[in-house]
Amino acid sequence: MKQFRSILQTKRGVTLTEVMVVVAIIGILAAMAMPSLNEQMQQQRVEGAAEGLVAALHNAKAEAITRNAFVGIAFSPATTNTDLSTWCYGMTPHATTAAAATCDCTTANSCLTGSVVQSSDFKGITVNFNTTNSRIFNPLQGTGTQGTVTFSAGNNKTLGVSTSTLGRIRICKEDNPKSTITSYTDSGDC
Repeated sequence: MKQFRSILQTKRGVTLTEVMVVVAIIGILAAMAMPSLNEQMQQQRVEGAAEGLVAALHNAKAEAITRNAFVGIAFSPATTNTDLSTWCYGMTPHATTAAAATCDCTTANSCLTGSVVQSSDFKGITVNFNTTNSRIFNPLQGTGTQGTVTFSAGNNKTLGVSTSTLGRIRICKEDNPKSTITSYTDSGDC
């Protein structure tokens, strides 16, 4: 009986070496998972930025019809065909014509309250416009400015938000370079 008790007493706890081996294995597994996690975070940010713009555009289109006035979304800065890492957009309180957007999201109270979205909301996401920096909607038919706004992050994580002259708003995937985002498989190319 004493021999059995002494065996139990010597087998209690773990050694420092065993703890360090377990910690090292956990660290190695975490380091292997980190790049995958970063890729997933980038994809989620791009998807969030694109989906947020789609919602803002639908809201602007509805506001145009409700107010019976031209309403739109304007980006700042107003540079086209240039990747921008610091950007914002907001809904115009009143666009007087189909070609003029009066909102400057960098100026307080220039855009409709609650409509401004900042690049800081989507860390590491750049934006690119293929035409003009604003999308204006007509109050009579809901037609709009044609063009695509593309949101990008590393490793070809890109999604575009396309508007047609008929007012159709959709998310599209970039074809050149080919987007590596796995969702939106049936959304079509930009």
